[in-house]
Amino acid sequence: MNMILIRHRSYLTAFIVILLTLPYSRSGLGANSAENEPITVYRATKIITMDPMNPLADAVAVRGKRIVAVGSMEDLKPWLENYSYTINERFSKKILMPGLIDPHLHPMLGAIQLRTHWITPESWELHDEKVEAVVSPSAFRSRLRDLLAAEPDKSKLLIAWGWSEPYHGPLTRSMLDQMSPDQPVFVWQRSVHEGVLNTSALKLLKLTEADTSSYHTPAQANWEKGHFVEGGFFDIVVPRLGPILFEPEFIDGGFDRNSAYLLSRGVTTVGDMSTGAVNWELELAALKRNISDKNTPLRVVLVPDAFKMIAQKGGFKEAYSFIDKQLNSGELPRSLVGGKRIKLFSDGAMFSLGMQLNKPGFLGFGHGEWITPPGDFRKLAQKYWNENYKVYVHTNGDKGADFVLSVFEQLQVQKPRLKNSVSLEHYGYANERLNRRVAELGAAVSANPYYVTFLGDTYSKVGLGPDRARRITPIRGLVDRGVLVALHSDFGMAPADPLALAWAAITRQTLSGKKMTPPGGLTREEALRAITVDAAHHLGLEKEIGSIEAGKLADFAILEEDPTTVRIDKLKRIQVWGVVYEGEVRKAQ
Repeated sequence: MNMILIRHRSYLTAFIVILLTLPYSRSGLGANSAENEPITVYRATKIITMDPMNPLADAVAVRGKRIVAVGSMEDLKPWLENYSYTINERFSKKILMPGLIDPHLHPMLGAIQLRTHWITPESWELHDEKVEAVVSPSAFRSRLRDLLAAEPDKSKLLIAWGWSEPYHGPLTRSMLDQMSPDQPVFVWQRSVHEGVLNTSALKLLKLTEADTSSYHTPAQANWEKGHFVEGGFFDIVVPRLGPILFEPEFIDGGFDRNSAYLLSRGVTTVGDMSTGAVNWELELAALKRNISDKNTPLRVVLVPDAFKMIAQKGGFKEAYSFIDKQLNSGELPRSLVGGKRIKLFSDGAMFSLGMQLNKPGFLGFGHGEWITPPGDFRKLAQKYWNENYKVYVHTNGDKGADFVLSVFEQLQVQKPRLKNSVSLEHYGYANERLNRRVAELGAAVSANPYYVTFLGDTYSKVGLGPDRARRITPIRGLVDRGVLVALHSDFGMAPADPLALAWAAITRQTLSGKKMTPPGGLTREEALRAITVDAAHHLGLEKEIGSIEAGKLADFAILEEDPTTVRIDKLKRIQVWGVVYEGEVRKAQ
């Protein structure tokens, strides 16, 4: 009997050992490389590792998808003496740093925007196009008329993105009808949180006055003006736009442009901070088709929109069960990363002056909005907090931030959790009081530093005034208090260019060249951390990406100049040769 038991235990032990040695990969992340694969050594003029224990190197050894060693050639010798290897000198005159991370970017939204007509109050330099700024009402209307005249198919919905009332003046359905009585037109506000449709577009989308009159926040859905804001836009208009926008012949070309743009800026990982907001199945199919199936050198971290999923899945419990299964079943396609992350929305958008402000409120122009009704927000926050999800919260105004912090302070008392379990996303307008409150809660912040660049001049005149405009994204006070800070673009709210984001966070410079200080900007080192290792930590992927060190995935941005020594004004103009993504070299076009 004892011999049988011993033999049974031996078989069980052997079975467990076999299971433990099988390759394992978290969904979307590279599996461990087989030990018999040859090593490739990449040499460079300088390797900026973002690892404080080994900050600089000139050689990195890669086996399969992962780094095995980094340092000098002398440091790599023990590996090279024991394994077959090749030395790749193609980057010998270039600078390597970790693959850049944009922790708040919507690949689907970027793909859609890159298929629309841009009429923006700022100029843009994309990888394949320069867009000139349009800064007056007459210039805006002239540009829109030119686009309408150039469109041969008058039955096709024309989408123009970039309208901003402080620059372009008011816009209503009747004004669009005068310009285009027959062709459907949708003018998308600069924030992408609102839009105006003409009568033909309302008919195309089969929208009726009854759809707006029954909406729970009537001010967000103005039928007469054809103007839809925040919830009124996302709940009423967007679901009807979805079938048009997600047609492969429309969106796939946008994904191709978006992927090429990100590659040209050295981005290898993004946080998709509202996955499924339009339609989960359509969005996942588009991501699989355009990211996974095309072997695009980009990792997409999925962070579902908790509130929007309720309507899609028929209820609160149904939405949670669906999200939990989708993110944690291990069945996501290549390069799509699951895990316990969720997105909530508090107050409105910064670019539309839709954020919630404390007294004295708005200067001359603005309208505070709640995207998620506060009662629903509290219920969602409690559920996902108690289920140990990391919660990322869109908030822009100081009143919005106060509300969010109050909710999570109460939850932290009820169920204490580790630091960085909640993150405030955007952090558009705040102050030192809020900086202190964020630090005391142990929250993280992912900020858009281009709010200062794009909005500092305008909001000094309308919306906020000079003194409060200087408090746009005041992240210096957060870093001084030990708060984890990452930088993001939320493209197209800012260029999807992490080095440009670093420049903006350092300089706090507006379009006119004015420096919005105090508060001070980040140091160069802090800004570079916020687009690499701290951004990885913000996404919960610090074990896999964010620095160049042994065991991590071989993600590198390959640069023509050194971001640690180049003049600050040149930082945002550093040319990117391409990337190494999970060990594969990909050159930018």
